[in-house]
Amino acid sequence: MVKAKGGKNVYGAAVGILMLESQFPRIPGDVGHAGTWPFPVLYKVVNGASPDRVVNRNAEGLLDEFVRAARELVATGADGITTNCGFLSLFQAELSEAIGVPVAASGLMQVPWVQALLGPGKRVGVLTVSKSTLTADHLAAAGVGIDTPVGGTDGGREFSRAILGN
Repeated sequence: MVKAKGGKNVYGAAVGILMLESQFPRIPGDVGHAGTWPFPVLYKVVNGASPDRVVNRNAEGLLDEFVRAARELVATGADGITTNCGFLSLFQAELSEAIGVPVAASGLMQVPWVQALLGPGKRVGVLTVSKSTLTADHLAAAGVGIDTPVGGTDGGREFSRAILGN
């Protein structure tokens, strides 16, 4: 017999996703499109977290907003938290400590796992919206070696313009 336990506002949506403030199209397959997931998810847009501020200014002054938003998702019903921006690896340790549920602040956290799957002589690479602002600190916060190859779409390419200019 399953025993019901209260304490949440919403049940059945275990994953909470912290979103940057952005208006560009979110097609199926994008983390910000609810149809991407084969299960229900909860979203929370983080106040003041523009792509420019997070990517180009290291999310300065936003840690408290991310903690507040993550706590709201947990109070609503999320059992785990992720984000829609790899540059938020800088907040991994603080969010994990403050929230009390599993947190994956950045897709960069997958790099060491994928590297372990590849075996000797093969390398994982990272493709980012801004190679020029993805620092060794971002990589280290996700457990990624600083010698990991990194490529970027910056330099006037449409993807970077559409995301960062949003």
